[in-house]
Amino acid sequence: MQSVDRIVTILALLADSSKGLGITDLYEACELPKSTLHRILTSLVMHDFAVQDPHTKKYRLGSAMLRMGARFLSQNDVRAIARPYLEQAEKELRETVYLCILQGERVICVDAVSTSRDLNYFVSVGKEMPFNISAAAKAILAYQPADFIANVLGSDKIAFKTANSITDPERLEKHLASIRILGYSICEEEMEEGATAVAAPLWDWRGQVTASVAVIGPAVRLQGSYRQGVVDVILATAQVISRQWGMTQNY
Repeated sequence: MQSVDRIVTILALLADSSKGLGITDLYEACELPKSTLHRILTSLVMHDFAVQDPHTKKYRLGSAMLRMGARFLSQNDVRAIARPYLEQAEKELRETVYLCILQGERVICVDAVSTSRDLNYFVSVGKEMPFNISAAAKAILAYQPADFIANVLGSDKIAFKTANSITDPERLEKHLASIRILGYSICEEEMEEGATAVAAPLWDWRGQVTASVAVIGPAVRLQGSYRQGVVDVILATAQVISRQWGMTQNY
């Protein structure tokens, strides 16, 4: 086992323990000589990557790990990553492009780039997107665990806005299945009459869908070959954002 491998192994063991680990626990888990283990732990403590409880003598992760984690998250803020690509898509399509993220059991719009056209549908930052009638929310919901989807389908989160709103759980479940096949979602006047939206999921570094990118415009315009062009742009935008966000697997 190389030095770096040993350090990574010890840090991983400490990360998996909520109450800390003693030298004997670590010795049994990683099978390193106690002298080597002690030397590595001393170095980790010195650099604040680990701390030792003065009473229990157990080791746990130090604040340096927290600082590194915070830096990782700040460098992987999907809003900062996505912004230039939202602007690029808006310039190409001249439609409103927006970013939504999953927060707990809600999907929230966290950024939007509005078109300069005189006729547009404004999507405000901070607005909650209903799971069943929003392209952005459906693009996220389709890739959640089965129990999460079942909870949404059986809850009061089902909204009704227009005659096109999908409120039947069985129909919505089939709709979500089609999203997983196509790789994108479409909302055709389901949340707002006269408005059509197209959205694609964003994959994070864990291989999970926790955000989506979408475009919205007049239903009369988002038809035929133009709609397909919008789909192509949103899929390409989602792919590049996902890659920048840490997703390496093809989807």
